[in-house]
Amino acid sequence: MAKPLTLEDRAAIEDRLGRYAWELDTGNIAGVVACFTPDGVTLDTQGNRKDPLAFAHDFITRPDFRGRQHQVTHLFFDGDDERCVVTSYWTVFRWQFKAEKREVASVGYSKDTMAKRNGKWLIAERALYWLTDEHGPWFGPKTP
Repeated sequence: MAKPLTLEDRAAIEDRLGRYAWELDTGNIAGVVACFTPDGVTLDTQGNRKDPLAFAHDFITRPDFRGRQHQVTHLFFDGDDERCVVTSYWTVFRWQFKAEKREVASVGYSKDTMAKRNGKWLIAERALYWLTDEHGPWFGPKTP
């Protein structure tokens, strides 16, 4: 029977998501894949469903990818000591060194379904969403 999520679980989940961002930003495709369960999946901002290997390869091999840094701020955890969903904001910064250009490349949020396998927290599903004036969750009043 599942138990409540502990502070140790939360720290391990946060470490896993931090590791994922590091592996992605340093171009380590195998490292990205290692952050997922063997049956893990990703959903990109366009709604495309891919396995982690294809997802990591597609991003990391883009000509404009190098120099990106993903900042992930964890907002809240819903679940138990076996499975939970983490809702986070993400911001992607990019520094084009030779052009002396620094930019915010994109912003959004994610819903990461985490699963504990053999005592280790891994990403079972990573779903990415844009957060713009036209995309993302909005529960406030309709704007003109």
